[in-house]
Amino acid sequence: MKTYLEYAKYMLALALLGLATQAHASAQLAQTLHELRSEGYRAATYLLIDNNLYERVREPGNREAYNDALGNMDRLLRGLDNPSDLRGPYSQFVRLIRELETQTEDEAHYHLATVNRIMMAHAEMDKAIAAQYGQAAGQIDEKLKTLHQQSLETSQILLLYQNNMFSSIGVYFMETSEGIFRSMDASLTARAEVLKGLLPELSSTLQDLDKQYGFIQPRLLDHHTDWVPTIAAFYLLRNTETLNKLARAQAQQG
Repeated sequence: MKTYLEYAKYMLALALLGLATQAHASAQLAQTLHELRSEGYRAATYLLIDNNLYERVREPGNREAYNDALGNMDRLLRGLDNPSDLRGPYSQFVRLIRELETQTEDEAHYHLATVNRIMMAHAEMDKAIAAQYGQAAGQIDEKLKTLHQQSLETSQILLLYQNNMFSSIGVYFMETSEGIFRSMDASLTARAEVLKGLLPELSSTLQDLDKQYGFIQPRLLDHHTDWVPTIAAFYLLRNTETLNKLARAQAQQG
């Protein structure tokens, strides 16, 4: 009898260990896929800033930033063993960016058309990553999932803000409607409070995120006037970087 009980306890311990290992693997996969999406939004953001007609001087740092994001995406894809359904859309995204970079001033009439194609390619890539993330996210805890959601929506409101400055460039990465900025702002603000409840030990860091968002919030809500593309990217990408760092730590615990 004692031997049977010991065996049962041993098998239960193995089962629990297996579940814990599976949960950790799912958290790590979800984190990698989330960061892949995050870098895609960062690349698209700086590409639009670099080609923004309201910016009088093209800053070299913009290209450096989107190329850094593309390099991080390549590294993350290699870490995932280059799944073809993600590597393919990524390669198309990069190919179109390189095509844009080679266009001369004499080819300016192709310029915005190419940017439009790039944004379509970004949306296709993001959709493919989101599908993979959805499969992994079913097994991650609420804390990690909420950090990912807050980071993603911060990236999305930033890209939407940049996109809004191009009348001839479509918005392909999300459905839009009247009042979308106020709707997203309300969602971000509400989720920030949820995070404070889920992660009370990080209250100081989360309050700093609120302050940084508060600096740019009025510009997002009044997005038709006084555009500040670079300043918006500075504050909002600092927030996504912090949220991703917090999520990375949470995934390690998963």
